[in-house]
Amino acid sequence: MRKMTMLALVVAMTLALAGCAKGSQTTTLPQTEANQTETVSTVDEGQDAIQNSSAEADASDESTSEEASNPGSDITDQTSEDSGSVTDPSSADTDWTPLIEGYDASNYPFIDGSTANHPLLAAIYERLCGVDRETAETMVTFNINSTGSIWEQMLSSKTLPYNYLPALYVVYEPPEDIKASYADDFSGYEIDPLGRDGLVFMVNKENPVESLTVEQLHDIYTGKITNWKEVGGNDEEIMPFQRNEDSGSQTLFMKLLMKQDQPMEPQRNLLVGGMGDLIDNVAAYDGSGSAIGFSVYYYANLMHANPSLKLIAVNGIEPSNESIESAEYPLTNDFYVTIRTAEPEDSPVRALRDWLLTDEGKELLEKENYVWARQGLPAQTHGTDNPFQ
Repeated sequence: MRKMTMLALVVAMTLALAGCAKGSQTTTLPQTEANQTETVSTVDEGQDAIQNSSAEADASDESTSEEASNPGSDITDQTSEDSGSVTDPSSADTDWTPLIEGYDASNYPFIDGSTANHPLLAAIYERLCGVDRETAETMVTFNINSTGSIWEQMLSSKTLPYNYLPALYVVYEPPEDIKASYADDFSGYEIDPLGRDGLVFMVNKENPVESLTVEQLHDIYTGKITNWKEVGGNDEEIMPFQRNEDSGSQTLFMKLLMKQDQPMEPQRNLLVGGMGDLIDNVAAYDGSGSAIGFSVYYYANLMHANPSLKLIAVNGIEPSNESIESAEYPLTNDFYVTIRTAEPEDSPVRALRDWLLTDEGKELLEKENYVWARQGLPAQTHGTDNPFQ
């Protein structure tokens, strides 16, 4: 089982809370055990980090954000050279109003999410703390690389102190092995669909193939189709890339495309860990345009678009926000917002979750080019049953 160090989590919590402090308002909700960082005193180094965070932020933000940032986070990488100092809301370039009435920077929760959800979490920080986007992206840090690891951390959290864990997650669906291993633990969380994304396939822009059917994609990844000429392309061997099995995109690949079947074992050089690495490897593979790979639409289209690649249509339907929202594009799936079932009714974490499920939350998602997934669903109905059974 994967384990995270307590110190890394404490530093990440400290950065988020200290980063908001300079832009805080005076109105606060009652503090709960989940957001009182002062209670995280069982680790000496973590307590030192919390105490030091009250020092002058301009002198320390750059070094602390670099230490806590996940090297695999594209947002953090893009902004690591920024100072990270937080602007006063009254002097911010953008108009700022409190995200939720009575909810301000002083009770900002520790949150985490899948890679493709990082911009959304930065947008929440921007709205909540009243800072500009550049600062928000610098201050939001992430500790885990894969969606599977995030779910494993959540569902095995009975072994870790409450305060060391994120209080809210925005995350893609868990892999099958996590669903099976922790089937009895999902009841400890309220899990609500929030947004929708699509599994998309990409090839080199020089590849003449513009569209493949679901069946053709399935046959490519089971080894039944091995040459591009079989699907209207050049006479070249197809080189299909895959992700590691606990990644969010591999989970969607298995669920939406492979279903009950197993893909062929990928060649060693065709198995890639990071989503950005897969995209870049498909683009660069031997220069012939023979490679194919997959990702989620939001990441491939907005976060890590590669000009050497093109997204291909599936069953003649091109992936887009519109075709994913309507599910006309055939390979779509929801992502989720989740909090602990035991979260107090008056906690800022529960207030934030509830706000994300309102029309105002929808506006924020759509402003960030995500697809809303809650049409017709009542915002205040939250189940504790496992939604993935």
